[in-house]
Amino acid sequence: MMPDRAVAAEGKNSLRVRAGIIESVWRPGSFVDVEDARDAMLAVERISGGIPMPMLSEMSDVEITAAARYEFARTTGVLAIAVLGSNAVDRVIAAAMSRHTHYPHAFFTSRSAAMIWLTDVTSLEPRGQ
Repeated sequence: MMPDRAVAAEGKNSLRVRAGIIESVWRPGSFVDVEDARDAMLAVERISGGIPMPMLSEMSDVEITAAARYEFARTTGVLAIAVLGSNAVDRVIAAAMSRHTHYPHAFFTSRSAAMIWLTDVTSLEPRGQ
């Protein structure tokens, strides 16, 4: 049985699955390095049972190293990521993260818009690969 909640990166990141979407929330003011990113991706694997799922990632006021951004981009554990932020700096960080992804990736300041996008984009993804 998969856990319904997980904590990663020494408590900076909390995850849960709701309505088939992984919700990842990073504590505002966090500094995320490559080890934090790796730990978060392991938590994604645990909470999803190794089955790629869409993800909503709340990353308001979070600083992410280049190595951590690259690590996040390498993940195979997600179908798509909607990054939820609150300002222009968050948008720039999200854009930098999307450069190397192989999955759909978009930035939003509205949770409802992010959820609609995730539902739409993942409904186009072939299942059972």
